Amino acid sequence: MSDFSESAARFARDTAAHRMTVLHDDGLYRHLIFAEPTHGFYWFELITTPGQLVFSGDGNSYVFRRTKDMFQFFRSGIWRDGSHHINPGYWSEKLTSGREAATDYSEKLFQAEVAETLADVEDDYPGIAAAWTEHVESEFNTEYEEEALRALSEFRFGEAYRAKCRECDWEFEGDSYLVAAGKARDHRREAGDKHAAPVMDLTFTFSDMGEMRLQDFDWWFLWACHATLFGIARYDRLRKYGLEALAARKAVAA
Repeated sequence: MSDFSESAARFARDTAAHRMTVLHDDGLYRHLIFAEPTHGFYWFELITTPGQLVFSGDGNSYVFRRTKDMFQFFRSGIWRDGSHHINPGYWSEKLTSGREAATDYSEKLFQAEVAETLADVEDDYPGIAAAWTEHVESEFNTEYEEEALRALSEFRFGEAYRAKCRECDWEFEGDSYLVAAGKARDHRREAGDKHAAPVMDLTFTFSDMGEMRLQDFDWWFLWACHATLFGIARYDRLRKYGLEALAARKAVAA
């Protein structure tokens, strides 16, 4: 996870020339549009009714529900010094439009998770990090989640199998399951039926793939969070200075 400074910087660039237009403002019923007058890129709008706020624009739309006045709910992210602080984790829990829309596969997270896993086992499997790099570069594009998961599922390193007797200290280790299983059968035949020696697969695989964190906040959801605070702050400034009449159906730099 990040401190969201990158998404904040992008949002600032994308909306540097945005102006606000108030289409409706009646208590908890609001409809505000933010856009650059000369083109339609990265426009967005905020619509509130009692108990909900709708964000829509150039990407996915999001519906938040928590309190009667959702502007008041989001104002917690506008600090007294005027700085904005989004809380996407908590805010995504208030989505009624589908929480899955708030996150997406992150190649950066994928690479970090894999690197941490390989570092933990490097002492037991020397050379595994280099082998993984070669494996990925051979045919996988981990920019895409499906390819990343396939790369994980097909990776094997340090092929080894150990047969170990349950009754005595006999054991055998080799790089072939069939050979290890054959040795186990020979030992049982010689030592007696109680001397079963199950074969363990010592090969490294990403067996705990389900525990990997591969989802991070979608860039557009973060953008929407920044936009919501930006819009509310401008709306509050407009009302503070009594500019409602100027903003009604007119773009203003409030």
